[in-house]
Amino acid sequence: MTATLFYIFSTVTILSSFFVVFSSNPVHSVLFLIFSFFNVAIIFLLSDAEFIAMTLIIVYVGAVAVLFLFVVMMLNINEVLVKEGFLRYFPLGLLLMSVFLTELIVVFKDLEFFSSNNSGISITNLLDQGHENTKSIGLFLYTEFFIIFQISGYLLLVAMIGAIVLAYDNQLSVKSQSILKQKQVKKDDIIKLK
Repeated sequence: MTATLFYIFSTVTILSSFFVVFSSNPVHSVLFLIFSFFNVAIIFLLSDAEFIAMTLIIVYVGAVAVLFLFVVMMLNINEVLVKEGFLRYFPLGLLLMSVFLTELIVVFKDLEFFSSNNSGISITNLLDQGHENTKSIGLFLYTEFFIIFQISGYLLLVAMIGAIVLAYDNQLSVKSQSILKQKQVKKDDIIKLK
């Protein structure tokens, strides 16, 4: 029964992904993206990876995809310019697709370029000891991959500071609020009864 559900939700996810790419309306494309995220979360639930499923729904559907939806709805996209740029960037897209497919082949063929080091803990050992899935991932992240986890947090902090710096515009024409001037204003000077 689980295999049948897996094949059903996988097929729906692949079809939804094609509609994301080939949909002519950008709003429909983002809605299909949200639908594919939900289907992938169900596949994770079928695989007993409930932490990843809930993270996918909370982070990607709850934040990223909804943000994409609002940005797409607020932008006025000229579809003629988008179609003109497609042929210009097509060779670069083919190059990136070939690199991505090569990475997938390397991952799924279990090719090892580095010697495996068995000095750390194993997540299968944590699961065999009776820990839940979420607890096992937490122990695994905060013991063996702690430095990498902290470095990724610092990279996100630097990216956030960089976005703030790029978006900050120090113009003098911006209206600002002066609390001292507001406190010094008298009611008789503003309100005049005739």
